Amino acid sequence: MSQEVVSVEGDETLRRTMHNAEVQLAGMDQLANAQLIQQRAQARAPKRTGTLGGSIYARNLGAGAAIAASDLVYAPVIHYGWARHNIAAQPFLETAMTDSVRIVEANADRDAEKILSRVKGA
Repeated sequence: MSQEVVSVEGDETLRRTMHNAEVQLAGMDQLANAQLIQQRAQARAPKRTGTLGGSIYARNLGAGAAIAASDLVYAPVIHYGWARHNIAAQPFLETAMTDSVRIVEANADRDAEKILSRVKGA
């Protein structure tokens, strides 16, 4: 009984480009989306002195990004409110995130399509 050898043309290219796509998809630029939300939250933050809006930042966490609303002690009180002290919630960060979902999804779709279009081979 003879054994047939099968070779697939382009398999090495496929393997290499699939690996590259995997790495790129894992490292997609989440910081740009976090910065978009940061800008929108800054614009929506209550403005008495502008300190609260100016204290909102986005930071890169390596595998992703996160928005840190603020390092200011009173930021959560403004955002979530404090009924006992008659402070109404002004959820500026939550609103910015909710309003940005479609843009963030569109950016992710566009970036993923671009990365996947580079997969070549068999």
